Order: sequence, then structure tokens, then C-alpha cells
Amino acid sequence: MNNSGAKTNSGGETMQPVITLTGCIGWTIRFTEIIFDDPPYLAMQAAPEFPGGNGSLTKAGIIWDPFALIESVRRPGAHQVLTCECGYAPDADLQEPVLVSHPDMNSVIWELDIPGLRPALDDAFDRDRASFLRLVFARDQYEADIRALLRGLQHASNTSFVTEALDSRIIGLTHLRSTCAACDSICVKTLEPDSQGLALERLMELDADGPWLREPMWPAGTLIEFGFFQCGDGHGLIRVNGELSGPVWPGRYLTRWNVLDAFRAWLSHTRRAFALDSLFPLPLGIGKNELVLLRESDRPCCHDAGRRLAAVMQASLEEGETAPDVTVHYCECPLYAAESGSFSAEVDEHN
Repeated sequence: MNNSGAKTNSGGETMQPVITLTGCIGWTIRFTEIIFDDPPYLAMQAAPEFPGGNGSLTKAGIIWDPFALIESVRRPGAHQVLTCECGYAPDADLQEPVLVSHPDMNSVIWELDIPGLRPALDDAFDRDRASFLRLVFARDQYEADIRALLRGLQHASNTSFVTEALDSRIIGLTHLRSTCAACDSICVKTLEPDSQGLALERLMELDADGPWLREPMWPAGTLIEFGFFQCGDGHGLIRVNGELSGPVWPGRYLTRWNVLDAFRAWLSHTRRAFALDSLFPLPLGIGKNELVLLRESDRPCCHDAGRRLAAVMQASLEEGETAPDVTVHYCECPLYAAESGSFSAEVDEHN
């Protein structure tokens, strides 16, 4: 365990984790409720256990997403491995995914934003301070734990459970016992979260012993560009080989907290146009969802922050096999300044 404290380096840029812990993936398989169909069946979920985690995650409705965990084995990036039991993480006040990096062949690293994931983390952490927790996993054990979770869920789904032996706290169980004496056993037919549908069916199709091949975030030779690119009535923020990613938020491609911090710093210089319209009426041609500067004097700082984002993103992609031979640029795109009514910048200039 390395308790390094939240601090910056001598350059004042790179924040260190409040603590670094040895990671491990644990779980408890829970049956949450009886679904009254013909016949009735159980809903199942995996309650998370991990170093630095809150001990009351089930009360908060926070569970593992097994598909996101498997994807985190195969590919670095921002993964919503912790989510709400309904499948929509913000419903459990989880505002950020877990940032997963593969720095070498033998390790996997999680970086968890403390304010953004505060319901999932130990109450001892200062939840109002910009900081993060780092978990370092041995890759072989990380993969073995997730495979074991998959096997456990698959085994439970193939098992018939004696009704009288089930936990009395399962929603609907008391009613089932009192109204359906013939239901002396029951099976699992639903896996939570199930936001995409057929989660249990998809889980049962997975091979817990098959190869989970690793792949880079992008293929070699890819060009990534950050900037404020016109897209409908708003802005796209990232282009891949000259193509806008559309509504995909760039945060899904972040593997390190310092990149998330740089991304936030870049956007902190802007506001959505609709939020400023009452103070500074916008001219025709400015979409309500466009990002705009408040003041012209913010422009240099905004572009400096964009260049820093590109630099730290480039460094993160060069780590291990994350995305070798991928290039990241920042483009100084035109951006409207609301207070002065100015709209100027070099278009598509790579920096």
C-alpha cells in the first residue's frame, strides 16, 4: 500500500493518487426479487467488493456490470464497471466511469475519480476534493477473478433454488411462500443490470474459459484530433481520422485520471450557448448547444488547455499496448466569445 497523498509534481500539473492499493475483484451473488410470471423466477446481480470500496454498496444499488468488466480485460479505456442496478449509472449518483489502463503485459490499473464515484468509495476519502484512488492489479489474477465471477453467475443461472432456503429479504419472497405453496423451487431468469436487454441470455453465451484477446484502443496509424468541431446545433469534440465521432463523449477513451483532469480543464473555459443566452443574446448561426467562450480573453487559455489535453492523451496512448503509433493533435477551431461578440481563430490548425 502506498499512501502518497494528493499533491502535484514539481511542474504543478500531474496529480498523484490519494492512495495506491493492490487491487482485487470480489463479489457476492445476490437474488434481489421474485418476478411473478408463469412460473415465477429470480432476478440476480453481483454485488461489488474491491479495496477502497464502500461497504454498503448494495444499499446504494451499486453492482458490477460483468460485460464491462470483461471488456476492461480486453481493452483499456473508461469502463462503467460499477453501475446502478437499473443499468443507468447516474441513478446511483455514479458520475464517472472507472479509468482502466494496461501499462504492461503483467498489470491492469484502475483510477477512480473520488468525487465522481463517491457513493461507491469508502467514506474516509475526501469526496469534495479533486482527487483519485488507484488500484493496481496483477493481470493474471484480474482476469482469473473476472472469469470466476462469470462462472459463478452462469452456475447460478443453471441452478434451481429451494424456495424455503432463500434469504427472506428477497422482494416478493414472503408473498410467493404464502400464495404459491407448489413453488418449492425457483430459477434465475434475469441478470441485473439489463439496460440493453437479454443480459442473462448474452451472459450464458460467453465462454468463461475461452480466449479474451487484447486489442488496442485504436489501430496503429490513427489520427485523433481534439477541438470544437461544428456538429448540428452543437460541437463534436473529437475526430478520428478526420471523421467526427458524433454524439460519443470523448471521456470513453480516457485511461488515466490526469487525462480526465486535462479534459475537464479544457472544457472549463466554455459554456453551452443556451446557458448564456439570457445574459448575452446570441447572433443567428450560433446553435443553442454550441460551446462558447464567456470572454475573448479566455481564448488563449482555452487553446493552451486543449494543447495540454492532446499532450497528456498522447502520453497515455503510448503506455504499454494502449494505442501504439497513434497520433493526437489539438485543432484551434473558431469559437464564439459571448461577452465581446467575437468569433475568431485559425481553422483546423494542428498544434
